[in-house]
Amino acid sequence: MAIYRNIQMTFWTDIKVSEYFTPEDKYFYLYLFTNPHTNLAGCYEISIRQASIETGYSKETIERLFKRFAEVHKVAFYSAETSEVLLVNWHKYNWTTSEKFRKPLETQIKNIKNQNFMNYLTEIFTHQDTVSIPYTYPIDTYCIDTSVSVTDTDTVYINNKSINNTTNNLYTEHFEEVYNLYPRKEGKKKAYECYKARLKEGYSEEELLTATKNYAEECKKEKREKRYIKMASTFFGINTPFVDFLKGGEEENDGDSTETHKLTDEELKAYEQFKIKGFM
Repeated sequence: MAIYRNIQMTFWTDIKVSEYFTPEDKYFYLYLFTNPHTNLAGCYEISIRQASIETGYSKETIERLFKRFAEVHKVAFYSAETSEVLLVNWHKYNWTTSEKFRKPLETQIKNIKNQNFMNYLTEIFTHQDTVSIPYTYPIDTYCIDTSVSVTDTDTVYINNKSINNTTNNLYTEHFEEVYNLYPRKEGKKKAYECYKARLKEGYSEEELLTATKNYAEECKKEKREKRYIKMASTFFGINTPFVDFLKGGEEENDGDSTETHKLTDEELKAYEQFKIKGFM
């Protein structure tokens, strides 16, 4: 009997996938959901070599993708020690309450070798609220770092010990300052992820703060309605619209346009020549 895996059409419109996944990410994510090694639990054994052969990617590329899925997207985690991959959101789309389904599912969860993976799925299976991002664990560095990202009021598991977290523990002091200035208070967790991603790209905290202040001032000056103000996650998103607000405000022009024209070296040189000759 053939086995099928369902992929919802909303996969292509999901904000995380459509805005932050590269074409390579999308292909690999679909592979992780549909390859022949998948099971009911969404946590299954697969070696780097198997994934390489089946996708056509090199082993180095597979390792890089697992690292990206763990550290950037936080949608899949790989244990090199047990050769198991955990798909974080598998249960949302593939689990049912049917007893015929739950019995074999429970057996599969108990057979998971990685203790952290098993604990994560056990908590979900027993209907307890858990964080949607798994735990830290001592495996190869390309799998996951030691940071934990959580929802605003969930339970996090670190080294198999649960601790309660609130929003006060989730964000840096500097980000709180940025977010308090931002003119639209929505999607704080997602905004923080984008904010951290831009820091990793080399932008400084002061630059992000300056951009936020300038954008907030523009929105206030124009009395912009909330619906026309960018979400903070969009402002700090992968397309980096905040870059346009890194300078200290907009300069006035002679015309009606509010845009500032930056002179090229040639234009600046010509401008100086005109001044010397008395034309300006």
